[in-house]
Amino acid sequence: MANIYLKVSPYIAAFYRNRDEQNRLTQFQPVVFSEHDYEMRMIRTCLINSGSIQSITPLCYSQQAWNNILHGKMAIGGKTILTRDPKTWPSPKEVCALEGRALKHNEEIFDYLCIALPRETWIGSSVVKVDARYYLNSAGAKQLIDTLREEYYHFFYEWVTQEERMFRQRNIPMTRAAMMERFYAQYEIPMARGGMSRNTMNVQAKRLFSRGKEAKNRRTALQGEFFDYTPVTAQ
Repeated sequence: MANIYLKVSPYIAAFYRNRDEQNRLTQFQPVVFSEHDYEMRMIRTCLINSGSIQSITPLCYSQQAWNNILHGKMAIGGKTILTRDPKTWPSPKEVCALEGRALKHNEEIFDYLCIALPRETWIGSSVVKVDARYYLNSAGAKQLIDTLREEYYHFFYEWVTQEERMFRQRNIPMTRAAMMERFYAQYEIPMARGGMSRNTMNVQAKRLFSRGKEAKNRRTALQGEFFDYTPVTAQ
């Protein structure tokens, strides 16, 4: 089974890798969506074969292109540009260097999430086997990135709602900032460099909760377009 490598924020990558507490994933292991998931339906409709690999977008790499990056080459292949260990995950600085650009000081740090592709897909009226050359077109990559972010917000909202209910029943006071700390710890989500003050964490937690509530409302309006899930509450 081939994979794609989608450019996402570090917190999105960490969340999806650690979402299943019984089966936490390494950076090299793919997130697997079922055939019935909205994400998989989206992936199927946006898959393209690199063929002429020149058209690859840095938002989403094919397995073939990512293997080139792991070996210190440009995504399209060619000679080695960076000497690196292919068994280690590339840093944002390395990826940017191989994309032919410098990592800007104020640029948001990113990560790439490994996602499994279906074994087959439809191209026109034909069923074709999906191999290591397949990846998402730019529109599909952007849509999938937005969908994963939306699901993260929604999951956070549901998780905090359940946690708050549990703590109220036990008469234990708990701030949203403390909730966010628990959530980040449970899913091994990296904090901002240098950490955050308590006031900043409260603001961030409220903003994240508000986005989650909005995501829940949008999900309700879509009536089943997104996949169902049951949030896991920390003990």
